[in-house]
Amino acid sequence: MAKIDEARVMFNTLCQTLDNLRWKYNKEEADGRFSVYTSAVGKDLTMRLTVNIDVDRQLMYLKSPMPFPVPENMRDTMAIAITRANWSMLNGCFEMDFSDGFIAFKMIVPYMSSMISTDVCRYLVLLSCNMIDKFNDKFKAIADGRMTVEELQRFISEN
Repeated sequence: MAKIDEARVMFNTLCQTLDNLRWKYNKEEADGRFSVYTSAVGKDLTMRLTVNIDVDRQLMYLKSPMPFPVPENMRDTMAIAITRANWSMLNGCFEMDFSDGFIAFKMIVPYMSSMISTDVCRYLVLLSCNMIDKFNDKFKAIADGRMTVEELQRFISEN
């Protein structure tokens, strides 16, 4: 099967998964690009999610930006906090762009010459939402100076 056909199958599987979850989303399929845009409301902040199907690299790539930038004077501290959060996760990770202070969660699922099931798509979306919801308010508190890295570490150790 050609890469573009595999990507289309993955895109349809992802959309089917979201339909089964009764999840509202927008999809875009144009010029060999496949994307899904959605959001979820967590305990405290709304999470925007974008899932792209990368035809050439044969992977699904979820990215979710935090709805706030980290002030420049807190970026070194946040880098440590993100490293500690990432260490506690098996899949997915947070990243921060030092130039503007924006944080995002990302998760990648490769599908090279194999088809991913709706269960894997469900895992991609739900695990991402869980990790984002677990840490977004903590990262916001650190960015605002209301939480220390040590307090974050205690939270990680207890959860």
